[in-house]
Amino acid sequence: MIDQQPAQPPMQGPEVLALKHLFEKNHWLIRIRMFYPVFIMLFFLSYNFLAGSSLISWQNALLVFLLPLIVNLLFHLDVRQKEKSTERRVGYDQLLSVISRQLFFDLVAIALIVFFSGGLDSPVIAMFIVYIMIATFLTDYHQAFRITLTVIVLVLLITLLQKGETFFYSQQIMAMLTFDIMFIFTYFVSGYLSKNLHTNETLLKELLNQTQELSISDGLTGLYNQMHFFELIKLETKKAQRYNQGYALIMFDVDFFKNFNDHNGHMRGSETLRGLGSIMKSKFRTTDLLAKYGGDEFVIILPHTDKVGAYLAAERLRESVEKKVFPGAEFQPLKKLTISIGLAAYPEHGLNEEEILNHADKALYFAKESGRNRTVIYNENIGKELE
Repeated sequence: MIDQQPAQPPMQGPEVLALKHLFEKNHWLIRIRMFYPVFIMLFFLSYNFLAGSSLISWQNALLVFLLPLIVNLLFHLDVRQKEKSTERRVGYDQLLSVISRQLFFDLVAIALIVFFSGGLDSPVIAMFIVYIMIATFLTDYHQAFRITLTVIVLVLLITLLQKGETFFYSQQIMAMLTFDIMFIFTYFVSGYLSKNLHTNETLLKELLNQTQELSISDGLTGLYNQMHFFELIKLETKKAQRYNQGYALIMFDVDFFKNFNDHNGHMRGSETLRGLGSIMKSKFRTTDLLAKYGGDEFVIILPHTDKVGAYLAAERLRESVEKKVFPGAEFQPLKKLTISIGLAAYPEHGLNEEEILNHADKALYFAKESGRNRTVIYNENIGKELE
């Protein structure tokens, strides 16, 4: 009988850590946006006090002050809601789209401020430079370039709207070109730093992926390991209970495997187990969850599968193993390598993962006791006979 081991809490995968990183980027952008409306108002008030004239009307000033604050509050609520929505599994792309929307709004807000305060003559046109720097660090290198081009086009449109025919004077064109050069220079400097930063983030993510893969995989077969299997069957049971679905569990081990190792050595035994893992991968669906349970014991979770479908899949596996010529199998009692299989299905054979595991285990034990090289579906008579 196979003893169940307590499941350990899973490590946080690279996806979770990447999401946390993006959440932090969203919060960082929201915090920055809380400062610049206040800065703009203080700047205009100081300018009005020192110069004795106003760069912008009070109506427009109130607009550029309140608009960022209101939308920033909406972004904050949106991010907080997504951060708490673990059940809906907020995706990485969704959070990236939130950042893109925030940056788009910031660009519109800055364009309005510059337009209302004098266009090329506005002292706050330098805010476009700050915006390019922030956008470059929050997005990838290519998107930042598109953002920089958008800024250049916006400055051109603002100048055309404000200067009209006088725009074509050489002085106006030179002023606009000067700003364009500053924008492009800012992009290249911050973009270079950002590109290296994103390269390091990519390397870290790849390292986390490799670490997670090692933590959940069996080193010999490449299948899931036992610890991760317990997490998988828990999740599958919860999904089955929530959506009123079924799943099946196949459990098998190699017949007379000790005899195989005694005659062939543990190295060949390991090669044989690796070969079994390869057969499993070729015979089951990509949605099926394959794991190495113990020494020569394997388990397979088949989502959305009843006992009949699981039996047919188990028989295909058993027959494939029986037909496969394994080196050293001639020393086995049947002169070939065979497996015995037990299976149980949710909810027919149990209403939780413990019952399903226990009943599949009993079916496997009965398959071995009744002659080996066969597949047995759990039923109540098996349970009574083994008690």
